[in-house]
Amino acid sequence: MGNSSLKWYFPKAENVSGRGENEPQKELFPGDVYQTMIRESIQNSLDHPNQKVSKPVRVEYKLYKCSTDDYDYLKDDLREHIQSCFNLSQADKFKRMLEVLSLPSFYMLEVSDYNTIGMDYDYDTDSGRFKKFVRYTGDPNKIAGAGGSHGYGKITYFSVSEINTIIVSSETLDKMCTFEGVSRLATHPAEQPRWSYYDTGFLDKGDGVPIQYNKETVCAIVPDIFRRPESGTTVYIPFVNIDETNKDSVFKMCCEAVLRNFFAAINDGRLEVLINFSDGELFANTYLFECTKDNIEDVFSTRFFNNPPYDKVRTSFFDKFNPHPYWLAYRNNEVTITDESKEEAEEMCVGKKYICFRKDLPIIGKTSLFVNVDLDKGNDLVLFMRCPRMVVGVQHNDSSRGYSAVFLCDDNRPGKGNELLRNMEDAAHRTWSKKQLKIDKRPQEKIDQAGRIEDEMRGFIHWCLDVVFPTNQTDSDDVELEDFTVPLISDSETSNPLIGSLINTLGNDDEVTGAPADIHAGPSVSPKKSTYVGKAQVAVPKKVDNTNTETDISGGPKWNQPVKPNPKPKPKPDGDDYYEETPNGKEKIVRMKFPVRYRIFSDDEGDGKTLYTLIIHSPQQEEKTYLTLTPVGETDDKSCNVHIQSSSVGNYRENEIIGVPLVEGKNVITFRVDNAGEYAFTLLAEHDVTIKE
Repeated sequence: MGNSSLKWYFPKAENVSGRGENEPQKELFPGDVYQTMIRESIQNSLDHPNQKVSKPVRVEYKLYKCSTDDYDYLKDDLREHIQSCFNLSQADKFKRMLEVLSLPSFYMLEVSDYNTIGMDYDYDTDSGRFKKFVRYTGDPNKIAGAGGSHGYGKITYFSVSEINTIIVSSETLDKMCTFEGVSRLATHPAEQPRWSYYDTGFLDKGDGVPIQYNKETVCAIVPDIFRRPESGTTVYIPFVNIDETNKDSVFKMCCEAVLRNFFAAINDGRLEVLINFSDGELFANTYLFECTKDNIEDVFSTRFFNNPPYDKVRTSFFDKFNPHPYWLAYRNNEVTITDESKEEAEEMCVGKKYICFRKDLPIIGKTSLFVNVDLDKGNDLVLFMRCPRMVVGVQHNDSSRGYSAVFLCDDNRPGKGNELLRNMEDAAHRTWSKKQLKIDKRPQEKIDQAGRIEDEMRGFIHWCLDVVFPTNQTDSDDVELEDFTVPLISDSETSNPLIGSLINTLGNDDEVTGAPADIHAGPSVSPKKSTYVGKAQVAVPKKVDNTNTETDISGGPKWNQPVKPNPKPKPKPDGDDYYEETPNGKEKIVRMKFPVRYRIFSDDEGDGKTLYTLIIHSPQQEEKTYLTLTPVGETDDKSCNVHIQSSSVGNYRENEIIGVPLVEGKNVITFRVDNAGEYAFTLLAEHDVTIKE
């Protein structure tokens, strides 16, 4: 291998327009580079299936260690160009490249697809998809409805290599093979005055032209390791940033990225994925992952996302959500609702956990919403997909209804949803928005149509969720998708809050019986009979009426941001004023609103007595909180004069429970009121906060 005649070719010219060490397009793909590369590489393969075989697209990731001396053609000429870049800029990026090229060995990551058509190249016209992939950035895939809508995804391969280099080998269905390597550095000086090398170089015969040959002929210049066994494409990524210290975490992130983004494609038998980081090691199975239609249930149950099955907190981190409940929603189907009226649909949904809605919408066409109803654990997230069945968007709603949902538009007809939504997709395939068409400078009629598409999707989701969680006429609309654009949130940002709402439900909640010992002051009471108390009620508006508070996409304040105190002071239990001054007179202790998620259940104890169970999900631990429960009368006028009679924790006065300790996560409190009846309650949670005057 070390004697190969492959050579690096960097074009040069006089007075060239230069590019520095940074690659601006990388900012389009925030987050972990391996997870991003997994998304982009699988999406690219799914766009080009071999329609002549009835097999799923298969993508394989293989990691193996190589001796640096065996790849002198890869490093020797390239080292000179990297050194020139470093001499010019002294950038740490190029210093690191020189260091890794001096190591005795390196890891190579091989990304191969099968049952695909490969990438064509026309030697005579110097054109084709191979050249576009290797040499062009920002030139999108022309296949109608394909995933590559902007042509930037290929840069994610370079991000994984410490020398910013990849090698591409492809074979088409007619056995024509094309090979070339490419390295993206920076513009650097050439030998002649005022001449510079371009930032991008190519590994081929040394002439900057891809090597093309027929598989049936002998091509000695291309090493055997880079030859394809069948049609498809392989991208070799040398000097990947993997070693024994991070191999475990990288392997796990790659496997999770497959499930998180492509569970639907795998479930439908469109995709198979193999990740093999074992490299012939003794414990090979430790780093071997394979996911197909036949074993996806086992993979979810035994390998990933099974404990706990749902996220502990809500999150809009695109690379962090737990796909398990959404796969359950997509896979299971207890009832399918198509053209039924709302009243008929509501009846069909009663007692069902997995519900599928299918409708042919006027603009985007055939559309489905898969809902997994879980009142206690559902995170109220909607995942968005189109025909490739890759997760494109994650939309968080602050309704606290308790569901996990998947939106799919799989209408592949010309001018319908798959094509239209593709045009609304950003470069990183994370959002659909009419804003993208404005950025792309599309005609105004297309932008206007995108706005109608957003309204159409929003209306469809609203109708479906309204069927599953029916509301009274006086209820607020707690499902509002303000924009299908989801901000790209960094790992350092906090997760989205749940502004309070309650759901009264039929049947027992299997997590209500009993309670944590550190919450209940007295023994818990097991419910005897659960009573349906009204329909879904919104207790707190989504738009919090405080100012100077940083908000997230749900419209609520972030957990770590203070909320302004109520304008009217409340007397404390001992009769003191609402404000307490410290001895130095410079600080005050005030009660401030504290956002929590909660539900209230009503249980008939017999003899006209009712036990209420309040479930509070707190974002943090609080030693002392004040819970104000305001009844909403639905039976008679007694709701105007309801007072708390007993509580399992804290003290109580009128309709307030005082001094309640909360742990982070789930808390269970039971209480009774003096005037028995069927009520829904709104909850205001407050805690003491010290502020400066």
